[in-house]
Amino acid sequence: MFPLTHTQTLSTSAPPETVWRAFESVKRWREGNPKVARATLSPKGPLAPGSTIEVRATSGSGSADRIERVVAAEPPSRLVLTIDGAEYRATTEYAIATAADGMTDVTVTGTLDARGLSQTVRFLLWRQRLTPILSATMRERAQALIDLAERIALEEKR
Repeated sequence: MFPLTHTQTLSTSAPPETVWRAFESVKRWREGNPKVARATLSPKGPLAPGSTIEVRATSGSGSADRIERVVAAEPPSRLVLTIDGAEYRATTEYAIATAADGMTDVTVTGTLDARGLSQTVRFLLWRQRLTPILSATMRERAQALIDLAERIALEEKR
């Protein structure tokens, strides 16, 4: 029943290394996602376990500000981020691989886990609504990173 978990795969013509550069280009995340006003990585440098990414949402976007912690970073194939809230823990895992057709597949798995009895009951009652929200949020964020990767790939060709 819990945690809620959803997996989906998106594809891009950008190679895995370029997709990884998009993940590491945290300051550029807003270019692919209009709901992001600013994103910063701390400490500066490559993504690494223990690093944090602070994402400031645009006003009126319906998306909350968040701090994501890097749990695992295995360039260019895997990134795991968590958001630890008082009432929930959200984990997003990105697996990046070259597909048989030469495209790059980005498989994103999102997990949402309730904290505490009252939040667990709320999640149970809202499960039908939470699952599509989790799916849409994962797709939106992954697609924004893929869009950025494709933009970086074009810049590199020039």
